[in-house]
Parts: sequence; C-alpha cells; structure tokens
Amino acid sequence: MGVRRGRPGLRRAAAILLAALVSGCGLSKAEEARLDVHRANASDFFARSDYQRALQQANKALDLQPGDATMELVRAHCMLRIGTATKNGVLLDESLTAFEEMRDEWPDDDRSELGLGSAHLARALSLEDEIAHAEKRLESEFLSDAGRQAEQERITTAQEARVGHLRDAETSLREVLSHPLQKDNPIAVTDLVLVLHAQGNRDAEALPLADQALRLLDENSGLTQTQLDKNTRLSPASRLELDQRLKANKEKELSLRDLLATAALQRGDTDGFLAQMQLLEQRGLLDEVQYWNRAGVYEKLGRLDLAVADLESYLRLRSRRFTSYEQDDRAPEVFRRIEALRERQAATTPH
Repeated sequence: MGVRRGRPGLRRAAAILLAALVSGCGLSKAEEARLDVHRANASDFFARSDYQRALQQANKALDLQPGDATMELVRAHCMLRIGTATKNGVLLDESLTAFEEMRDEWPDDDRSELGLGSAHLARALSLEDEIAHAEKRLESEFLSDAGRQAEQERITTAQEARVGHLRDAETSLREVLSHPLQKDNPIAVTDLVLVLHAQGNRDAEALPLADQALRLLDENSGLTQTQLDKNTRLSPASRLELDQRLKANKEKELSLRDLLATAALQRGDTDGFLAQMQLLEQRGLLDEVQYWNRAGVYEKLGRLDLAVADLESYLRLRSRRFTSYEQDDRAPEVFRRIEALRERQAATTPH
C-alpha cells in the first residue's frame, strides 16, 4: 500500500493493549454470547441504515473485544454516515481518526484507505457549508469590527482545511484505485470524481471518470438486483445488505449526474443538462435542488408550464420536512414565482 503516515494513536494503542489482556484471560461464555449478539446487531442495524443504533452496538462489541476489525469498520462508517447527514464536523473528524488508525494498524486492508478517502471528502464538503454560513454572517450590518475579523479568520482557516482534506482524499482514493483488483471500485471512482470537481478547474479529468463511475454503478446495481431477484434463500440480513447497496448506488448516481448536469450548464449545453435531468427523473432520483435548477432552465427557455410543474414538485418535496407550507420559509417566495410564471404564460397564450 506504499508509505504510511503517522502511527497508531493513543486510543488504538490502548485498545491493542486491552485486546491482549482480554485475549490472555479470555471471555466467559456469557461475554462471548453477548459479543456475538452485539456483532450481529451492529451489522443488522447498519444494513438497515440505522447508523445510530449500529454505532451503539459496535461500541459495545468493541468494549468486549477491542481491535475487532469488522466492528472498527462499522463504527467508523457509522460516524461517517451520521456526520455527513447531520453536517457534524466533530463526528466526521472522529471518523477520520478511526480510519487513519485502522489504516496504520492494517496497512494491507483497502477498506480503511477507501473509508479514509470518503471521510476526507465528506469533511471537505461539510467545510463548504461552514464557509457559506460564515460568509452569510459577514453580511450582517450589526457585526462589530472584531466580530467581522473573527468571521473572516474562521473562513480562511476553513478554506485552508478544505483544500487539505480534498488533497488527502485524492491521495487515498488514488491509492485504492492503483491496486489491480480495485481499479474498478465504483465507490472509489465516484468519490474521486467528486473530489476533482470540488477542487475546481479539474472537470476535464473528472468528467470522463464520471462516465466510468456511472457504468460501474450500473453494473454493480444490476448484479445486486439479480442476487435479490434470483436468490430466494437469502437471509433477511443479507437481503437488507443488498438493498442498502442499491440505495447507496442510487445516491452516488444522483451526485454524479448532478455534477454532469452542472458542468453541461456551465458550458452552455442546455440539452446536455436536460438529458441528465431526464435520466434522473426516469430513475426517480430528482431531488429538491434538481427540480429548482431545472425550473430555472425551463423558465429561460420560455417553457413556463414545465417551470411551474418543477417548482410545484420542489415544494412537495420540501413539504416532507414541514407539517404545512406556513412552516417553510421559502414557500411564500416560490408561490409568488409560480403565480408570476402563470401570469406570463396567460399573457402569451392566444385567446
């Protein structure tokens, strides 16, 4: 796997020492039974995307058997998934530390290197949100000079950290892909595409890789679906794991096609943008952002009825997070825009 950075941290060293002590005295039958239950529960909850409970069970398993490679991976991936979903930088940093320690301890295991690359990418993307929020605070008229300086320093620090995380993500992902058996790993290829795009001015490298990643994801999803359809003897846990793989592939496809659509729009290729949106729609993958962006394109093209339809879909998707439109602070603005589009459409429609 090449040159390794760093050394196992104090937590890892303590875990190894404790593992040796446990191994020396052995677990009782009752402890072994509990360990088996925690391991099984952790895997089951992870397959169900219940990462909070999977994390709890993995931690309990590791309390009994420190250094368990599978439970360490489950734990790190749970922190990565939860941190990504909640945009929790602290939790993402903990997942980074966990993957780094695993990589140092098991240097020939590509899973830890791949997890590390994904974690660096997730942390970089979370920093983008932190930067955007800080820039928004800078717009306040009530910010003191000292407060403004503090926000600017926070932005500079976050920008530097983001660059570092993207660089480290690319290093780890290319390390994984350099191995003959991993050169077509769909997760590694997909995350590398997203890293290159996030770095800016590297879409010439990213776009061909995006096509490769989409092909790999499609092949992987096809094989997975075949396993689900033809293997009637799959255990519930195995079936859930395969369902989870399909779900993850769809999320990756959404990210890739959105990237391709954005790149097409930036170079003025409206047809290319709409083609990617159509593919996402056919697969049931259009999200709020895509409906909003496509509505803007349809409006510029004068296809006002389609723009209205997309804005209505945008509101319906947002309504899943609110009990009523009154609670959605964006709803009034969108309703006004829909009404204005309908008025324009009525004015241009022959009577």
